[in-house]
Amino acid sequence: MKIIYLTDIHDGLHGLKRILQTTEADLYMFSGDIIYKAFFSFDRIIDFCGVQEELYYLLTERKDDSTPFDFTTHAIRFPEKYSTAIVEKSQKYRDLYKLAAKTMKEKYEIIEKLINKYAKSPVYCLPGNYDLDLQYTELYQREVHRKSFDFNNLKVSGYGGAPIWTSGIPEKLTVVFHEYTKNGKNYSEPEDFFRQELPDICWIHNPAYGYFDNIPGVGKCGSQGIRRYLDDESPSLVVSGHVHEDQGIKKTRNTVFINPSNFGAVDSLHGFQEGGYYAEIIMDGKDVVQSNLCQLRGDEWHTLIEVDCTEKHLKLISQNPISTVSSEDYIRGN
Repeated sequence: MKIIYLTDIHDGLHGLKRILQTTEADLYMFSGDIIYKAFFSFDRIIDFCGVQEELYYLLTERKDDSTPFDFTTHAIRFPEKYSTAIVEKSQKYRDLYKLAAKTMKEKYEIIEKLINKYAKSPVYCLPGNYDLDLQYTELYQREVHRKSFDFNNLKVSGYGGAPIWTSGIPEKLTVVFHEYTKNGKNYSEPEDFFRQELPDICWIHNPAYGYFDNIPGVGKCGSQGIRRYLDDESPSLVVSGHVHEDQGIKKTRNTVFINPSNFGAVDSLHGFQEGGYYAEIIMDGKDVVQSNLCQLRGDEWHTLIEVDCTEKHLKLISQNPISTVSSEDYIRGN
């Protein structure tokens, strides 16, 4: 069985279309961040990010732990309790919020149309921190956040989102990553979910702590709860994303971990990231036997690095001379 796994699509709809048109797989897994921008207009993006961040700053000053959405709802409903400036800012935020949600839903509708027109095999989707909760979109039938499905005698379970606030995205409609530490104890909904489901394929947006979660200049950002689960259990495959800069494949015990890096091009604090990357994963029963790092360049896709996953230690099969990713960096030590 062949799986094609894309993560951090970031509005790369043309590339998504080409993948569906020109590749063959038994299963396609499209992972967050599916959307990148909540508006088609750059000016609207700036307006919404600006007023959203101003409201977060105001809430911090007030030591108010409510969201901008809840705060502005109260300000609009009870204008006599707030200054004119706050009421006007609240109304602007809510107007832009509605437009952002509408625009993002339109983008998911386009993706659903692309899938319906070009996909020749089943497609499932997992939201990231740039996404709305997909149950409120046209992709609702494909959504796997806190859900499982069976495919070819394999159980696939997904948990989306990330423990980070994402500027420019309507926070009230996003997936909440329920993991936090209180009174010295870490609570993790994704850990509880995976312990209950015990999947063969663990599909996450935010990586487990210590597995492809290293952000340059920041350090490790992965989930402690998912790491605890993976220390105890050995699913066949763990696929993640979110951290574009920590691209690679690793095998621990009988589990293969993969982060192919971003499919959609993005500008980040670390510079322009061209993207186009995705993974081909070949499975024989419940075993991962091979994984290929591929890249879509323009309208053509290329296999960059082929990896044999059958033995205890991963082995390089071949590397394409055109690859800007070295096999030494991509294939991690065991």
